[in-house]
Amino acid sequence: MLAALLIAPGRLEVKEVPDPVCPQGGLIVKVKACGICTSDVKMSKKGHRALVYPRILGHEVSGVVEESNNEQFKEGDRVQLAPGLRCGDCIACKRRADNQCKSRGIFGFTHDGGFAEYVAVPLEGPVMGSLNPLAEGLSFEQAALAEPVACCINAQELAGFLPEDSALIIGGGPMGYLHALLARLKGAERIMVSEINQRRRELALKTECRIIDAKTEDLFHVVTEETKGRGVDALILACSEVGLNESLLKLLAPRGRVSLFSGVPADVSQVRLDLNFVHYGEIRIVGSYGSTATHNAEAIRMISSGELSVEGLVTNIVDLDRIWEGLEYTASRKGMKTVVEV
Repeated sequence: MLAALLIAPGRLEVKEVPDPVCPQGGLIVKVKACGICTSDVKMSKKGHRALVYPRILGHEVSGVVEESNNEQFKEGDRVQLAPGLRCGDCIACKRRADNQCKSRGIFGFTHDGGFAEYVAVPLEGPVMGSLNPLAEGLSFEQAALAEPVACCINAQELAGFLPEDSALIIGGGPMGYLHALLARLKGAERIMVSEINQRRRELALKTECRIIDAKTEDLFHVVTEETKGRGVDALILACSEVGLNESLLKLLAPRGRVSLFSGVPADVSQVRLDLNFVHYGEIRIVGSYGSTATHNAEAIRMISSGELSVEGLVTNIVDLDRIWEGLEYTASRKGMKTVVEV
């Protein structure tokens, strides 16, 4: 089969590789669409702590069952692949926090992913994957967006989003865009998105939120004005270049929550905070990493039902032979989401 194989950081080759073997109790999915994530860009250039080489990247996958050794699915079924693999027996799995499973595996990181014609999915054994069936009217491109949506669901769940919240999202890329849409669905009263990229600010206008030009507008002034001096209830850091600092903390209302959604470089990951401010203001700071199988199922339900519209989020489509173009487009931040059609 044809696949984009990462041999080492900076060395990604589109080449013929052996077809995967159908696992016992599992199946083979013929990939139809696979989204490109900023982590794919990072891995292709610099590597990643969870990456095992050589590796077929891609973890935002949808497609059709090609071969099945599992009674739950048959050949021809349209499916979305949740990227996480889990043991199903540890405390984390039993608490439905399988993204923290002690035997955690991830398609496109520890197991070959969706930048290929086929992907093998184990559904039984020491590590198991998860598949979600797709409604007939749902396109493969939209289904591939379920994993990013699932990550946002996880973050907002952990941050304890409430109706009538006010929210500030730092970063107006694809994930910030999705966070804004989800916050609206949860009943957030005021939503602000701060972004430095003009093109992304223009695209983010579709969310009908207050879009802040981080280069020319004073964030503290805008938040104060929009919240009548109270501050925001929820702060989501959806930008990998911004770390938490005291200036951002001061934008929070009493009992405000901070979601550390994006991983950040080492030079901004070490921060100094006024713990008394956190103490007296009853501030909650939570991390979120990826998503669970349950979050992926919920994301597919929301997209399929029309409850969450992802129309317009995909602004670039490439085929497997042009995957470098898709990676460069994602890195350039010229638009929103790139999807590889296989």
